Parts: sequence; C-alpha cells; structure tokens
Amino acid sequence: MSQAQGYAIHDPAKWTDFKVESFDLKPETDDDVTLRITACGVCGSDVHTITGGWGEFNTPYVIPGHEIIGVVTSVGKNVPGGIKVGDRVGVGAQVGSCGTCFPCKEGDEQYCVGDDKTGMGVIDTYNAKYPDGAVAQGGYSSAIRAHHQFVFPIPDQIVDEDAASML
Repeated sequence: MSQAQGYAIHDPAKWTDFKVESFDLKPETDDDVTLRITACGVCGSDVHTITGGWGEFNTPYVIPGHEIIGVVTSVGKNVPGGIKVGDRVGVGAQVGSCGTCFPCKEGDEQYCVGDDKTGMGVIDTYNAKYPDGAVAQGGYSSAIRAHHQFVFPIPDQIVDEDAASML
C-alpha cells in the first residue's frame, strides 16, 4: 500500500469544507508499521489546526486526526516481534523522531531536538513534513505509516471507538 485517501482541509477559512484527497504514504522503511485505519478520535488540537488557530498549514492541505486505531497491514524487517500483521494498534500525536539525540535515547522522543546530519526531528502525525519532503497526514484517512516506536498494541477488551478517544 503506497496511497491512501482522507478528508482534507485546504483553507482554514473554510474549515468545515472537507474534501476527499488521495495522497502518498511516506516511503516505507525497515522501521515502519503501516495500518488500515478503523477509527479516529476528535481532539481539540484537530480543531485548532484546521481553523488556523495554530498558524499556517505546513502542507498544501491537512488531513487531521491523531487518536488513531487500526489494523497492521505491513511491518518493516526491523520492527520488534511484538507488532505483526493483523494486530490492532494505536498511533498518537507523533509518528517519528530522530532517534539519536539525548531525549530520544532516553525514551523521551516527544522532546526530540533533531539530528543535524539527517534533518530528522519530531514528526507530528499530521501537518508535518519528513526531511525527504514526504508529508505526514492524519487519521481521518484510510491508512497511515509510522515508525514502530510510535505504534502500540490495543487490548481486545476495548472497542476501537473507545480506544481512539483515550489516545
């Protein structure tokens, strides 16, 4: 899977005017997990972003949503054995970081200060660009790809809609 579709906002002044857009998922790496999205919560940050409350879009359009539940469709060869195809997983507000700075090495990827050599830093789930120009889009879409560090199992006892709202 290299493409997905999602509900996009092109202009914060028209934030209720969602349009369906097809988009490319970021190129798959050996550290990535791809999932088919089954549910996504709504957060105040989604509203702040699409209405322009947090400034200009960093991308041509924004597909919001960072409270994501889905089913794994592929895993890279470096993904730990705890995540496999068919698993129910969640993805929160971040899909990437440099992995090499002090905060990342200490398990505090949300405080990533970036890697000057690769240009990689915190990659938010949506409204963000990777150093290679790939665009991160969110959970109001059919699929997402994220570094395995930001993908975690969801217990079977929690239905998708409830799990999403807890992220």
